[in-house]
Amino acid sequence: MRTFPLQDGRLVLKILAAAGICLLLAITLWPFNPWPRNEVSWLHDEDGLRLCGHGTILSVAQFRNEAGAENEPFSLEFWMVPWRDEGSTVMFAFYVRENPGQFVVRQDGLDVSVSHTTGQREEENHHPLVAGQVIAPNKRTLVTVTAGPKETTLYVNGQAQSTSQSFGLSRRNLTGEFVIGTSPVENEAWCGILHGIAIYKNELTAQEVASHYKTWLSSREEGRIDKRSILALYLFRERSGTLVRNEIQPGVDLRIPKHYTIRRRNVLLPPWKEFRTEWTYVRGLILNVLGFIPMGLILYPYFLVALGSKRPWLMSYVTGTVLSLIIEILQSFLPMRGSGWTDVITNSAGTALGASMCYSSVAQDILKKLFAEKASERKL
Repeated sequence: MRTFPLQDGRLVLKILAAAGICLLLAITLWPFNPWPRNEVSWLHDEDGLRLCGHGTILSVAQFRNEAGAENEPFSLEFWMVPWRDEGSTVMFAFYVRENPGQFVVRQDGLDVSVSHTTGQREEENHHPLVAGQVIAPNKRTLVTVTAGPKETTLYVNGQAQSTSQSFGLSRRNLTGEFVIGTSPVENEAWCGILHGIAIYKNELTAQEVASHYKTWLSSREEGRIDKRSILALYLFRERSGTLVRNEIQPGVDLRIPKHYTIRRRNVLLPPWKEFRTEWTYVRGLILNVLGFIPMGLILYPYFLVALGSKRPWLMSYVTGTVLSLIIEILQSFLPMRGSGWTDVITNSAGTALGASMCYSSVAQDILKKLFAEKASERKL
């Protein structure tokens, strides 16, 4: 094994440390594009919009919060073809800055769920209303949510799947900006085809939901839709352009942005808000730790030999933490990336683990053989 003179060894370690940091930044941030293309396109052979990869649709204007709306019922129908059957994605949401989670409908694998929050405190949040194992990829699906003073019910393809008598939804939850295809605050892009959306100002009965499903399934001609009870109706029949017309209320149309957009990106989200009971979440934690182990293996000898630090492990850990923090802050500018303290913690743990490996007798022997000066005698 070649032995480097101390001066040359320090230079080699500086180059390795600089190269390692640059490589890590490239892997975690590439491509650094704050304005990615919005992957939404019109269907050519039928009415509808295709959202593939990362796509979002936004309302041109906000749905107004009318007086007494907190006591008014509503129903919402979403006629679509889902493509994916794994991961957690947001199909649509109504966004207001003071309460971005006021109304969210999501697809979790084969499940559909409705969630809402009434405030910023965790104790004010409600458990989601979930319909399990109801999604069939590449099959036309009608998701219907009916909410009234007594209960909220989630229907799929005209059949009631889940009901709650304490969910607390009203027309007030359908205020603000209508966001379709992803979460208003993080990248949870849904993939599929939209054929129609209808928002009603009354609570549909089970018989009406079943009848509407047959109507959506066979025809969407205007003559078969009772417009008197509808607040908004989007049939996606334009087939070109960047606007989707609201058939009921002019002005509250939908627009297709040029770039994929997250309305309010989370910056350094707390770990308890990032937690998921999914394998993909656990796999991400493991990969974050493993990905930063090489950084610890590089930083420890760099601080020990190149800088002569008396605390090489501590300096490695602090550097890995600061580097991870910088990455997470930069990722908050990227719509397709998340930014949270969980990554900072796991990345720091990976750096610490890599630096700790340098304490082994094998690592110490390698350092001793590589450099003329006995680096192993200056270990922490």
